[in-house]
Amino acid sequence: MNTSRTRLQTIHERSLRSPGVLSPCVSVCRMDASAELCVGCYRTLDEIAQWSTMAESTKAVVWQHILTREQHAKGVSNGQ
Repeated sequence: MNTSRTRLQTIHERSLRSPGVLSPCVSVCRMDASAELCVGCYRTLDEIAQWSTMAESTKAVVWQHILTREQHAKGVSNGQ
């Protein structure tokens, strides 16, 4: 079992301890056209554009989507 934390998981864990929900941006801003997601933070264009005006509860939901998307992308790229 791989227990290493990804960069996004580390940011998410810090976000849980901070007063506000931290942005998942990792400064790798490039869209994957087929998945319609940023390859750095796994957000959609709409999520990226709306992040600054989202309610904290909505940001928390987006984070759950991000972690799921990242896990799926890593599984697919590892042939799982």
